[in-house]
Amino acid sequence: ANSITYKFEEANGEKLPSFALEQTMAKSSTLTTNTASDSEDTTFVRIARGNRVNTLTMTANENEEVKMTLDLNSRAVHSLDRDEEYEARGGISDNRQLFNFEQANDTSTTDKDTELLEPFFFSSGLFSVFGQQFLKVTNLTLTINNNLQDKRYLGIGNKSIQEAIPAERTYELQFNGYVTDDRLYTELLNTEENISQNIELVFTKANNESISLKFKDYFVSANNFPIPDDKGAIEVETTVMPRNLAECKVKTHWILQG
Repeated sequence: ANSITYKFEEANGEKLPSFALEQTMAKSSTLTTNTASDSEDTTFVRIARGNRVNTLTMTANENEEVKMTLDLNSRAVHSLDRDEEYEARGGISDNRQLFNFEQANDTSTTDKDTELLEPFFFSSGLFSVFGQQFLKVTNLTLTINNNLQDKRYLGIGNKSIQEAIPAERTYELQFNGYVTDDRLYTELLNTEENISQNIELVFTKANNESISLKFKDYFVSANNFPIPDDKGAIEVETTVMPRNLAECKVKTHWILQG
């Protein structure tokens, strides 16, 4: 019943948090591997270790759900040896029995709270830049890039393992919106970073879950003003480059494990 608020801060060192991913394809509800066979014929398992986020892209388009894509840099991919016993998915074959899946009881087929599985929507979002809300924004894309550089070193490690060095992290906000005044054009010609106002991006849900992102020290890098026809409003495509992440908060009913 009580939501949890997580606050994330930037990691500006040479080491970034990593995690593992398991890929499993099974023929039946039995998730154990067949160690007696030369070739695995029951459960196909691959484990990618040392995954770090290279690029994260969040997209919010009008009349659509908020979507997120990740480009990951993996240190190594492990294939199970013939004599290596492994139970995939932690032995859970039914998604409804996973730790973070809300349901009424162990045998129910009805979700306890269907809103927990509802995505965030563009219509329940807020975007504030230049000290005001731009209510005429039609789509928005946030890109965070860690610029990981793959490296291998002479005489160190082996060919199945790679290392990556993070470079300068960059943020980019692209949005399309209808022109209401000349503020966008004025900011494009501004030769100094805008440090007096934050960029704020917020998405909310009816069950009080929310995603809140704030950026500071930004400037406008591109602003495409079209030559309008004699009909319709003027829609402008703008790219804003923040330098720093001021705040990242997620309020959710899901437990983040790690």
